[in-house]
Amino acid sequence: MRLGMSLVTNPKDNSFVACSPLWSHECGSSYYTTGMCSRVNSNFRFSRIVAPALQRCPTFMDIVIVLDGSNSIYPWVEVQGFLISILQKFYIAPGQIQVGVLQYGEDVVHEFHLNDFRSVTEVVEAAKSIEQRGGTETRTALGIEKACTEAFQHGGRKGAKKVMIVITDGESHDNQDLERVIECSEKDNITRYAVAVLGYYNRRGINPEAFLNEIKFIASDPDEKHFFNVTDEAALKDIVDALGERIFSLEGVEGILGWMAVGPLHLRLAIDIVNV
Repeated sequence: MRLGMSLVTNPKDNSFVACSPLWSHECGSSYYTTGMCSRVNSNFRFSRIVAPALQRCPTFMDIVIVLDGSNSIYPWVEVQGFLISILQKFYIAPGQIQVGVLQYGEDVVHEFHLNDFRSVTEVVEAAKSIEQRGGTETRTALGIEKACTEAFQHGGRKGAKKVMIVITDGESHDNQDLERVIECSEKDNITRYAVAVLGYYNRRGINPEAFLNEIKFIASDPDEKHFFNVTDEAALKDIVDALGERIFSLEGVEGILGWMAVGPLHLRLAIDIVNV
């Protein structure tokens, strides 16, 4: 950290300010060198700590997974395995990513909310206990609506990027409502990834064209970045890496400050703090 590289004393009260221009903080898989300064009183106790260039992590995301659990999904263990694998890709921690999961068929059930868990380990353990709810209908529009109006509201954080992942294996029984709920999600600035599971269609030799068009409509534009399709439930594992990479590409480079520019800033800040 190079503590004390910038150092300013205050003879009035024998306090001083020491800065660490190479102090770094973790954001996802990256470490950003933002530096920090500490004011120390005459008894060598910290009285104030300031990180002048510290900004919110680019991995500050609220992710809601909308999971089709209707009867046609089979076998469920493959879907659950995909869910666990993608959760293990996320940097779940305070100030970074938090995840909620809802399952739908005819009805919608919130398996857990965004603020229920604070680590990958906790979320994965919760996902292992999710059982298939079943249902003779696939009400995808209802699932998306509940994600927008309930899941993102329960534990959602101001300023967090909103991401929705929809996984389903069939055309919705409430597709007349899709346009309305997609418009609502657009107004809420929710980025939507949609995954079409073709197992039901392939097992019965059904043309999936209408289904694929519906899932492309659900996905945010452009389709090549937000739409996925897999041959069956077992093939979900093959898109885990690609889906994770596309979500993390939303991070951008905002909040990064090069360490070479931090030193002079800390010196100016140290003088300001010591005179407070």
